[in-house]
Amino acid sequence: MKYIKKILLSIREILLVMIIQYILLFGCILLFGLDKSIILGTIILSIFELIYIFIKLKNIKLSFKHNYFPYMLLGISISIIYNMIIFKLGIKFDITSIPLILDIIASGIIGPIFEEILFRYSLINKLAKFNNNTLCIIISSFIFAICHNGITTIVYAFIIGLFNSYYYIKKKDILVPIIIHISANIVSSFLFNFNPYILILGIILFGIGISTSRK
Repeated sequence: MKYIKKILLSIREILLVMIIQYILLFGCILLFGLDKSIILGTIILSIFELIYIFIKLKNIKLSFKHNYFPYMLLGISISIIYNMIIFKLGIKFDITSIPLILDIIASGIIGPIFEEILFRYSLINKLAKFNNNTLCIIISSFIFAICHNGITTIVYAFIIGLFNSYYYIKKKDILVPIIIHISANIVSSFLFNFNPYILILGIILFGIGISTSRK
């Protein structure tokens, strides 16, 4: 029971942030209607996420001490491999009807930075006070996954969460998971159908990313 209480206290910030996001989204729907809220809601949520990012950055020391290229390759390869498998299985992601540039800015850049600070920097640092590294990786990835919608997105988030939690704990640098997450999300915006050559490319990039990230 004491352990459960500690977990709940660790996710308190996440719950608060999500409640605010849902209030903003529902408020937007009530004021502007469902159709207009797809774009306006995305913009409003992105502004909120930017405010959160700037507030948290006051306490985060960015070191720029690593070579981030291998992590970019990892993000790209994870996205390619997962999307190609999903397309091969005939499963489709829910596609939002927002302009591509807005999707890239909101879901490809702002969203990943916001989520990595919230789920990696804030959550893992809290979980680490009463868990070993393995449990921190599993618990944080699970919580990150269930905060998403749709089974394919949940599985994708869990996979990204495992990699990002592992590298955040190993490298002690929030920029590492941010680079992985941004690269993965941006590439996902340009993948629509199964292509065996793209899949092979993804596997090659994954091998390069994994091997070079160990250095």
